[in-house]
Amino acid sequence: MLINRVWLKIKKYFLDLPELDIGFQLTPQGVVGLARTNQKSGPLIFRSHFSAGIIEPSFHKRNIRHPEAVKEILAQGFQKLEGAPKNLAFLPPEMSLRVFVLAFSSLPSRKEEAEKIIFFAVRKQFPLLPQDVRFAYQIIPENGQMRVVGALARQAVIEEYEQVFDSLGCQVKLILPPTLGLLPLVKTQGKGLVVNVEPDYWGAFVFEAEKVVFYRQKPFSKEVITNGEKRWDSLLQDVETTSRFIKDKEKIELEQIILRNGVEGRKGDLANLLETKFGLRVTGIEDLVGGGLGSEEKVLGAPLMGVLEETLTNES
Repeated sequence: MLINRVWLKIKKYFLDLPELDIGFQLTPQGVVGLARTNQKSGPLIFRSHFSAGIIEPSFHKRNIRHPEAVKEILAQGFQKLEGAPKNLAFLPPEMSLRVFVLAFSSLPSRKEEAEKIIFFAVRKQFPLLPQDVRFAYQIIPENGQMRVVGALARQAVIEEYEQVFDSLGCQVKLILPPTLGLLPLVKTQGKGLVVNVEPDYWGAFVFEAEKVVFYRQKPFSKEVITNGEKRWDSLLQDVETTSRFIKDKEKIELEQIILRNGVEGRKGDLANLLETKFGLRVTGIEDLVGGGLGSEEKVLGAPLMGVLEETLTNES
């Protein structure tokens, strides 16, 4: 089955990150593409906007409303990036996947037994999972415990994206949520909270060294999306709840916030609000990205840069 082939590409992130040459991120707003090069000028980047309704992200329902429009723009992206469709990374809309972080005092050594326990805990966290859900995970020993980081997706949702890439002759090697793609950019930064904001959702994870210890993803309500002034109020409340939970549950005092703000216009407002409210240093993700790109391009391409190759951030 197609899903079995595709799902291995999600598992690779947790088990064995492959070398990648080119990547695409799809959102309701459009397509971002990135290709690594050997040039000092850094990676090539591509961006194109969708008309409204081309993609409607959902964990439960099919996402792509107009496959031909998606194919046309992806084909333009390959042409702009001057890359053959090989070793491709794909970041679907954040809200098309679910990410979980679980802690266990112990797990059975047998994979089948461990998976039953993990999936039981996953179902408690996400109680109404569809029958065709698939999950990939990694078990990380930590201070005498086991932390499990993983992702969930519906077979039908993953397949429809894979079919679009297959029709273009692409070889998708890796699939994962865009917020998780930021981890390679921040894992040398000690510990803190990474906040990834797009027009229709926000995602966040708490990291400590190279470990993800908490992950959250949440769509903005339609009211918040149509009234931009409310977006930051809603986000600040959620970040406060998250920081309190981390302090109480994980006993972690946040040292900093690393922000990727993908919402156009008045980008500095959110950083200032976060710094004022929480009294923490706020660093823009663009400050952790090298590669010869402008500030806006660094923000735009950061999730793909983190996934494609860490050396992209170390060229400057």
